[in-house]
Amino acid sequence: MNESLTKTIEQYSKEIKDEIISIRRALHQIPELGDDLPKTRSFILNELKKYDVEISENIGNNGIVALIRGKKNGKTIGYRADMDALPILEENICEYKSLHHGKMHSCGHDAHMAIALSLIKVFSLIKDEIKGNIKFIFQPAEETIGGAFQMIQDKVLEDPKVDYIFGSHVWPDIESGKIGIRSGGLMAGVDEFEIEIQGKGGHAGIPHKAINPLVVASKIVCELESIKNYFIDSGERVVISICTMEGGKTINVIPHNAKIGGTLRFFSDEVQEIFIDKFHKIVNNISDIYKASCKINYKKLFPPVINDSDVISTIEDTLKKYNLEDSLFPVENPSMGAEDFSFFLKAVPGAYIFLGTKNTSKGIVKSIHNPQFDMDEDIFESATSILSKIILEFLDR
Repeated sequence: MNESLTKTIEQYSKEIKDEIISIRRALHQIPELGDDLPKTRSFILNELKKYDVEISENIGNNGIVALIRGKKNGKTIGYRADMDALPILEENICEYKSLHHGKMHSCGHDAHMAIALSLIKVFSLIKDEIKGNIKFIFQPAEETIGGAFQMIQDKVLEDPKVDYIFGSHVWPDIESGKIGIRSGGLMAGVDEFEIEIQGKGGHAGIPHKAINPLVVASKIVCELESIKNYFIDSGERVVISICTMEGGKTINVIPHNAKIGGTLRFFSDEVQEIFIDKFHKIVNNISDIYKASCKINYKKLFPPVINDSDVISTIEDTLKKYNLEDSLFPVENPSMGAEDFSFFLKAVPGAYIFLGTKNTSKGIVKSIHNPQFDMDEDIFESATSILSKIILEFLDR
């Protein structure tokens, strides 16, 4: 990238910062859930129509794609921004507080959309000076059913075929202005499970004439927790959490049924398969011993987010080339949270990047999914500039 283009990116990133903050705040006020995003989609589409981009609607149900074609032939880079919010009642007191009661952008997706629009503004300005294409993917339902998979099924990575894919997430565990990167596993894969246990109700005083589903449930919980210790390599990052247990309403009556549910968090296919195998054996054997019947509902949700090592190495070199080494934050410990961006990374080499937004002096320290979550909006200038340079580096590959 020539020096003139670099200066243009830096200058324009600075000039549009306040506009991007306004966009983020406008989006923050209209949080919507899942893939039912009429106001959010309308806002995004109105912004996109201001620029010379090719717009495709309803990709993977309610996804939006904006394509910028450079003047010269080259690679196609994908950049994804998620659009949905969470069913959380916002507790912040600010002029841009959520207007939708019980809904909140407490995971920063408002910022993700604003950053994608900032990149569109930059690349629209310099499109005649770049080679290749940039495909901006506005994705619904990250927090629910995994809208990434639906968009991929609807060929969002085709025509033109995406060569590299990028996404970013504001991250309040990292200091504002830092860029968090990690080669390999960055965020865990996640599976969900529910077990419905059918027993035989009865009197608490004569339990031998009943089949207590709560006893069966407790035995299953204890054995599921032991899978990590006895069947999975101790060096693996894996979390097994039992999060729900339901059954019984009266202290002297054995109930007919009970239900338990939880999640598996993992970073390797091998760990996932070991757990699934032992899970079914434990549930079936315990229910057989106690003569209960169990209905299993096991869902493989999102695979782990695995960053391409070569892509991460190139990002490091790119930031060093522009004397931005101080912006780099090596992420040592991956997050056990999940992200459906993983589906994109299974299909195309790329990277998911954390954008540090923690600012203690401003009181911005709350974690994502917190009703008081907010972010340091000063990051928009640096995030736009740095991400633009990363994308251009891969266009030139």
